[in-house]
Amino acid sequence: MNDCLKVFTDGSFDNNFIDDIFLLNQKNVPEVGSLKSIAQQRKILSISSYHSILLRDDQLIGFSICFREAQPYWSENFKYFKQKLDRFLYIDRIIIKDGFRRRGAGTILYDHLSSIASKADLPLCCEVNTVPKNEISLNFHAKNGFIEVGGHNYEDHSVLFLKK
Repeated sequence: MNDCLKVFTDGSFDNNFIDDIFLLNQKNVPEVGSLKSIAQQRKILSISSYHSILLRDDQLIGFSICFREAQPYWSENFKYFKQKLDRFLYIDRIIIKDGFRRRGAGTILYDHLSSIASKADLPLCCEVNTVPKNEISLNFHAKNGFIEVGGHNYEDHSVLFLKK
């Protein structure tokens, strides 16, 4: 499968795939946060430090959105890392389309992000839901060297904060 996949990171894809990115995001709530509109999706992409898409045969099968510590992002999870670390790359969301999960697509995006973080000597940070429990993601992150550095219980869900 990997030989058919392409990662695009230059932002030129935004207008062509924004609807698909938004729909894929919304299909994956509560594993990722819900967005109110395509306008909010555009806003997050515009303030992100890094974002990429993963294509197979010119069809979107996944994406990532990340932030550095200085970005003006409103996420409480992002703010946790901002209070704890001077420098970091925060993975706000990585989503892989159903049918492509557990087949290497997520690993491609994570390896790409790990390379970016490593070159800049940055810890790679994220959170994973524990309520509702996202066992597959927790296992994936543990297997890939992420360690628990905290957690938080919100009114409607709970998360573990992870760092690599």
